[in-house]
Amino acid sequence: MKPSCSATTLRGSANDARVEPQAFDSVATLIAAQAAQSPDKPYLLSPDTGHALTFGALAADASVLGKHYAAAGLERGQSVSVYLPNGEQTARLLLATMACGLVVNPINLLCQPAQLRYILSHSDTRLIFTWPGGEAAIREALHESGLDVPVVVTTPDATDLPVLPVVQKDARPLPLPEPDAPALLMYTSGTTGTPKGVLLTHHNLAANGANVSREHALGPADRVLATLPLYHINGLVVTAIAPLVHGGSVVMPTRFSASSFWNDITRHGCTWLNVVPTIIAYLLNDPHGKAPEGVRFCRSASAALPPEHHRAFEDRFGIGVIETMGMTETAAPAFSNPLNPEHRRIGSIGRPSGTRARVLGRDGTTLADGRSARSCCRARTSWRATTRRPRSRATPSRTTAGCARATSATATRTATSTSPGVRRN
Repeated sequence: MKPSCSATTLRGSANDARVEPQAFDSVATLIAAQAAQSPDKPYLLSPDTGHALTFGALAADASVLGKHYAAAGLERGQSVSVYLPNGEQTARLLLATMACGLVVNPINLLCQPAQLRYILSHSDTRLIFTWPGGEAAIREALHESGLDVPVVVTTPDATDLPVLPVVQKDARPLPLPEPDAPALLMYTSGTTGTPKGVLLTHHNLAANGANVSREHALGPADRVLATLPLYHINGLVVTAIAPLVHGGSVVMPTRFSASSFWNDITRHGCTWLNVVPTIIAYLLNDPHGKAPEGVRFCRSASAALPPEHHRAFEDRFGIGVIETMGMTETAAPAFSNPLNPEHRRIGSIGRPSGTRARVLGRDGTTLADGRSARSCCRARTSWRATTRRPRSRATPSRTTAGCARATSATATRTATSTSPGVRRN
């Protein structure tokens, strides 16, 4: 994998990522560039096993996995599903699969049987990775859907690549993906109906990894504790892809535990946190929790953070909270409060981060302050398409999903949607 330094080189000091990256390429070039610059530097640390995955090892695994995929008969652009809890193996498979030019489909472990059947069929998946605890659900869903798809069983914290079936011994390696090639197929929760498949490109993911790095001034010395599942866009982009841009690292336990949260942060020297309001509530309810020195900020997303929890967390643990907002359709963050605590607003999602936003009426005109309407944003990170049926995944569609109600006085602080042709006031 030939490195492209322009993919990740940031102008400024080692810890100052608040400048424009020189280019946005692909997950493949992000991995290759970090491997070329810091091959022996840990990228991912597992507190459950004590093992560290370096940038160099991640790049080498991606190269080997690409050959295994080719030997298994897979072709560029086809889908591979990952049904695994967090862990080194899970992160390796998600990132390396995208780097190989395939489309990775992380599946929510909380999917109901009907949703799982739908996703496996709708995604047109050609290979499925799971763990012993999820194998029965996968095989039952395949059987009930009448699908014949290879299932590879591994463990989320495994340190070696799993063995894939071989159908073509002399297959050519898969070509590296282009920036506009599809990389990630992620399904929404489906709480209001059938899950919607959101297709994001390498460019989308690399761009928002850079947005996160720049917004929070992250650099090579920074380390984040990954408490959110990688099958959610927040956990994948913010904690797994952003460090590939700024050269930082991630500590990845298999699951969140309030009792070990602060211990993991202390033991591994984490400098920032990425959580959701539910985790903040759990931490506030733990009477023994004590934050260490050196944590720069705590980032909260995925739902509104109650102001009383926001204030209580900062008062008790002495760590400032940065509230943000994003969607699967925008490759995670679209809005963020500033890094500077003097400019943050409690109860607000902040201002556009890597996006341009307006509040528009039904006729598409910008509304005056105080009017209730839809907040719309435009960004390099906005999704490419929604999938419609197996065998015809990348059908371009107008990106207008996810609109939310807002007033134009707080357009950039309350809600967002994706729509072409809009810009920030």
